[in-house]
Amino acid sequence: MQKLATTKYLKVCLLFFVVTLPLFLSGCGESKSLPVWNITGSWFTYYATNGTPGEQGPDLFTFTQTDNSLSGTTSQNQQITGTVSGLDINFSWVGSDGATNTSTGTVGADGTTMSGTWTSSNGKSGTWHAITNTPPKVNIAGNWNTYQTTTGAPGEQGPNLFTFTQSGNGLSGTTSQGQQITGTIGSLSITFSWVGSNGDTYIYTGTVSADGTTMSGTWTSANGQSGTWRATKSS
Repeated sequence: MQKLATTKYLKVCLLFFVVTLPLFLSGCGESKSLPVWNITGSWFTYYATNGTPGEQGPDLFTFTQTDNSLSGTTSQNQQITGTVSGLDINFSWVGSDGATNTSTGTVGADGTTMSGTWTSSNGKSGTWHAITNTPPKVNIAGNWNTYQTTTGAPGEQGPNLFTFTQSGNGLSGTTSQGQQITGTIGSLSITFSWVGSNGDTYIYTGTVSADGTTMSGTWTSANGQSGTWRATKSS
């Protein structure tokens, strides 16, 4: 009887081991949360380099996403590899100078923007942002009363009258001081910039309301200033 009981005990223990082994092994592996969005498609991508004025772009990056894995090409046809987990994204490619460029950041809550920081094996670093190359949901052509705040400074400046012309995803226009505006719009996301009278580049990123009558977001300048902005359509 004791031998029979021992045999049954061993069988139960073996069955428990077989059932729990896959769970144990999966728990030991790397855990990645499912992506919130699938970013497959083309993205207008902008890069700023620390210590260098202005912003480079837009470059059109094309991504293909399969579960957590990313592949794709830059606008210069360099091969991109990376991963996406939840809203976190990481990708890299080898530039024409042989340096490896690595970008890390997050996908926006609506899946139409991305932003973060980048580093290169040549010692350079900076920030980046991107907006999806989907057809715009609104046309913002016309005049906009634009206001901005500067971090560390009281009050709000404006209104300044910005005039935009939109063709597909492309934006052009002028500020109230006659500076030339260039930018892009994808879905309801927008980015545009111009060079001020002091020679600094001002970069605005944000979103357009669904009815196409208001815009808002954040701005940065090559001189290190930053803040928020908003605009209402006047005509």
